[in-house]
Amino acid sequence: MSDDASRADAPPLPDEATGYAGPGWTTRSASVMRALLLSALVSVVVGGLSFQLGLGDTSFDRPGEVVLLFVDIAPVLWFGAAPLILHALRWRAIGQRFRWVLVAAVIAVTLSMAVRLVLAGDSLLPTMLDPLTAAFVLWIGAAVVWTRARVRRLAAGTDRGIAIIGLGLGFAAAGAGLALGTLRLTLVGPEVPPGAVPAASASSPATALLVAATFAMIAGLFWLADRTRNR
Repeated sequence: MSDDASRADAPPLPDEATGYAGPGWTTRSASVMRALLLSALVSVVVGGLSFQLGLGDTSFDRPGEVVLLFVDIAPVLWFGAAPLILHALRWRAIGQRFRWVLVAAVIAVTLSMAVRLVLAGDSLLPTMLDPLTAAFVLWIGAAVVWTRARVRRLAAGTDRGIAIIGLGLGFAAAGAGLALGTLRLTLVGPEVPPGAVPAASASSPATALLVAATFAMIAGLFWLADRTRNR
């Protein structure tokens, strides 16, 4: 068989504009699963800890208290469902797998918010400003972007720029978490024990929001550096 025929029969590489290939292009399911779950865990931890920093709550007295920050309905549901989705769709194109992973994040967040609003009696604004409800889709979206970039570039035979993209997304997640925690502190108040009424902070959020904007600018610089290197 000639080289031209081999290239014609080979599955297409990912599209440069979207990062997705055609319906026949697949990757190793186990590799994609490990990369996505690890990057999602890092994204959630970075976003959650930066949220705590914006909220002004950085003291952890009990063993395992940091871990308990991330034990919530949405992450438990998503981290349980994502491996099943990736395994069930292992023969599908990478784009389809990622779309269903994002759909699973939206469903997990919807169920989490429903439980908080209906069963726990929480109000809408504190629920929306929690890092593991609406923002959880943002953390998963960052993990999907990094995993997609990794799969696309490894399929093209290079790992150039993967670390830069990861750093940029890390700064973006940290900036978003910091801004979210600051808004939560300003609009609702600090987290309080069950039954207590939170009081909104009277301090100015300008400094924390400026730091969050700086993180976003650093993330943009990483993105620009990656685009410049790969032109």
